[in-house]
Amino acid sequence: MEHFLWQSPEASREQMDTEKLRSQVAEELADVFIFAIGFANITGMDIASIIEAKMQRNAEKYPVEKARGRRTKYTEL
Repeated sequence: MEHFLWQSPEASREQMDTEKLRSQVAEELADVFIFAIGFANITGMDIASIIEAKMQRNAEKYPVEKARGRRTKYTEL
């Protein structure tokens, strides 16, 4: 998101305390969801099913016992 492009995670969190920025980010997020849901409807994709499938693939790529507390790419675990 452009609001946080060159900021650290800490600075981003601090800025989210301002109502103006929080409102702008909420608008952006709503736009993303509206587009994604519309796309899913047009293509006939079941959102719940594709999320479940993605979560399953992530669980296989990033087993908890190897990945917990690490940000290492799955090919390097």
